[in-house]
Order: sequence, then structure tokens, then C-alpha cells
Amino acid sequence: MPPLKRAGGLTPLKGAGGLTPYTAPLDARTAAHLLRRTCFGAAPDRVTAWVGRSAEEAVDALVDAALALPLPEAPPWAETPPPSRDADPAAFEQYLEDNALWLMEARSAWVEALYAGGLREKMTLFWHNHFVTATETYGLAPFAHRYLSTLRTHALGNFKDFVYNIGLDPAMLIYLNGNTNTAGAPNENYARELLELFTMGEFDRFGQANYTQEDIQQIARALTGWVVDYHTLQVHFILFLFDGGEKTIMGRTGYFTYDDVVDLLFEERASAIATFICRKLYQEFVYAVPDEALVAELADLFVANDFEIAPVLRTLLKSAHFFDEQVIGARVKSPVELLVGMLLETQVPPAAETFTLLYRAAHFMGQALLDPPNVAGWPGHHAWLTTTTLPIRWLIADVMLFGGEGQPRADLLPLAAALQDPNDPMAVFYLPTALAEHFLPVPPETLDIGEVAEDFAGDLAAYPVPDAVRNDAPHVQNLAKRFLSGIPWYEWSLYADTTPGLLLGYTRYLLQLPEYHLI
Repeated sequence: MPPLKRAGGLTPLKGAGGLTPYTAPLDARTAAHLLRRTCFGAAPDRVTAWVGRSAEEAVDALVDAALALPLPEAPPWAETPPPSRDADPAAFEQYLEDNALWLMEARSAWVEALYAGGLREKMTLFWHNHFVTATETYGLAPFAHRYLSTLRTHALGNFKDFVYNIGLDPAMLIYLNGNTNTAGAPNENYARELLELFTMGEFDRFGQANYTQEDIQQIARALTGWVVDYHTLQVHFILFLFDGGEKTIMGRTGYFTYDDVVDLLFEERASAIATFICRKLYQEFVYAVPDEALVAELADLFVANDFEIAPVLRTLLKSAHFFDEQVIGARVKSPVELLVGMLLETQVPPAAETFTLLYRAAHFMGQALLDPPNVAGWPGHHAWLTTTTLPIRWLIADVMLFGGEGQPRADLLPLAAALQDPNDPMAVFYLPTALAEHFLPVPPETLDIGEVAEDFAGDLAAYPVPDAVRNDAPHVQNLAKRFLSGIPWYEWSLYADTTPGLLLGYTRYLLQLPEYHLI
């Protein structure tokens, strides 16, 4: 019996509570945790709005909003096919140039949607890394738009319907050679990935094989006959390309078609499919190594709800396990989570070029939207941090804060005013801790920031540091000293000329801490 694989030698978290509901009212930290995991970032106004609410109320609001969110308006080129086969070569050349621009527009628009779209777009990105395709293979921007629309439409819907529709999506048909899968010359690529990566995986929860090579071959025959017409952008079923012969799949024999295969898989391997998908949902929203007992509970719920995704997500996100202390800050941010979260949490209004900049930065960090590295997708977690990608993470943080590449210098004064009352005479001492609590998923007292040996600057005989600060925790004093950077505390105000620079420098310090790269 093959053992269940673990990610990089990691072990499951031993959190308490299981899937029982989390009943404590949300505080700032748990509200931020829920927002970061589901909406990329914890904007301070949203955190404030959620404090005191129940997890049940907050999660239902998130899921309901995701289900109700309409699809983005289609771009003007969404239904623009290539020129006809007898068109002038110049027309083809122009279309290729336009198509390259459209693809970049699609990527930038998706980053903007990730910034604004909350849980629905989070799930769209999750499914993009599950039902993988790549523009490098299918090429056309209209197909990219249609593929994203398929992911969005089914992101929190019925998984069986999702499987059916994604298999007939032109991007998928081209990416895994479904459009060249014909009677007499079956191509097994999609059939294999349908089983191994898209529905059930190689083994069930007990280590037993879910399918055989013969099943793959027979399913490939049942999926023949579907073709993509590049010049009309349509998918067609061509009967004479279909293998209408008898097939035997998972012990059942019949003249199976595409529709029959999807039904058969969910009838014969319901538990295996549910376990496989719930394990991936756990890894996305909780931790890289799943708790198999909780996955089994979620899988039973998935089957009981006829493979509706939303009930599973509601249960997981409302659970005591999700809010366990071990879970908060236990995952490494993907490049997209890092960049979109940075934009949301600094509260800096995006400029015209911001979303293109973020797409390019994510690409350089190894997460090229619409072009995962292979059909297995991005491995995630620790794989996101390398000696190459970490300096790029620091560099893009500098660009976002200090400006460049079309991005203006960030104004962090509104954020500071939202986190600490500027009229409070103690604000200068407690704003640094408030900023640390805002940007980092771990408590500031756990940071390895080192002691700042020098005392606060200035004439401390005339302007002594208040006793409340002297008697407060070391991290409060050390963070305040780092924030002030040698400026006397009594000269600070939110509206001083030096404050924008202090805020930028201190935020840069926080964003370079290892803990900032956790979510």
C-alpha cells in the first residue's frame, strides 16, 4: 500500500477543535486571518467591520457574495477569431500582434479582479492550479477569456458540472490534446489527467489504486470526436471521429460517450473524488499537509451535498480547526497572495500600470498567470521561496512603497491614521506595534527583532518617555525605536514632514521580515 505523500517532510498540524464551529467572536487577528486566506489581504476597514462578528456570519457573507458576483464584462476581443485561412498574410501578422496585447490585457485584468473580487477570484485561482491549461499551448486570448469564465462560473458550484464543462473548454481540449483524440488514433492525455490530477488521484484514502491503465485507454476512446475550430472559436462534436464501439471502464461495459464517462466516474469513485478534492481544498485554505481525518469528514459532506463546493467551503472556514493558533501564519504566500495582499493592506490606490506590474512581478517570482509550469501546476508552499525569488519579493515591495515602474510613491498616512488615533499622545509608541499587527500574521511579541540597545533620542530629561511605555513589553519599545530612527519621540506627529519617510522605511522593514511571507 503506497503511503500518502507529505510535503517536503512536513507533518500535519495537531490543532484542536476539528470541524466543530468556531464560536468565539472574531477579533482583529482572526478576522485578518480569514480575510487573508479567502480574499488575499486584510484591509483595515474590513477587519474593523468584522471584529465582534461570528465566524458563521462572516463566512456566510463571504460565500454568498462569491456566489452572487457576476462575471466580469467580456472584453471587446473575446469573440474575435483569427482571420480566415485565405486571408492576406498581413492580416495574420496583425492578429498575432493584437493577440499578444490581448493576452497581457487578460492577465492584467485578472490581477485587478483578484484585487477586487474576493473569494470568487481566490477560488478561480485555486481551480486554475487544478484544471491547468497554458496559453503557451492554446495561444488565443479569446480562449483564455473563455477558460477563466469557465473557472469563475463553477468556482463554488457543483464539481461534477465543473468537470463536465472544463473537459469541453477549448483551452483544455487543446492543452491536453483532446481535439486530436479520434477514433482509430486515441490520445490518452486528457483521460489520464482527468483521473490522476482532476478528479480522484492514483490512490484512494486506503492506498488502493483508483483506476488502471486499461481504464485510461477506454476512457480516451469514449472522449473521442471533440474538435476545436480556431477560425470560429467553437467546439464541435464530429460523429465520424468518435469511437462508437463498446468500452469497459471500471468494470462497467457499454457504448460510452463523454457524458457517460463523467456520470460513471462520479458513480463508481464518489468517495475517492470527494477525498481528493477536499484534500486539495484543505491544503489551499489551511496547511500544506492535510489532516486526513478532517479531509475524510469533508469528503463525506461533499458526497452528501451531491458534490456542491460551497457547503464544504463554508464548513471548513467556519471550523475551530481553521481558526486554530497553529493554522494562522502556517502557509507561505504565493507571489499573487503576496502582491495582491500588499496592495490591499497598504491601502495604496492602484495606478494605471499597477496590475500589469503585479502580473510581471508574479511571473518573475515563478507564478505566471495563465501559464503554470506543467499540468500538475505550481507546487506551492516552501517552493515559492528560493534564493532567486526572495530578493525579487523585496524589490517589488520597494517599488510598491517608494515608487517606480509607473507606480507612484505610496502614501501611508491614511493607513497610519486608521490604525492608531493620531491625536493620542502615545500614538508614536504604539503605532509601530499596530503596523506590525496589521501586516504580520504572527503576534509582534514572537518576532525575532533583536533588542535596540540605544535609548530613545532627544532630551529625555525634559521629555521623559512615559512610564507606561517604559513598563510595557520589550517588543513595543524596540519597534518604536526602530520606527523613530533617531527622531525624538516628542517631535513626532502624523503630519510632520518626516513622517511619510518614517512610515515608508518602517513598513519596508516589516515587509522584509520572514513572517511577512506567511499567511
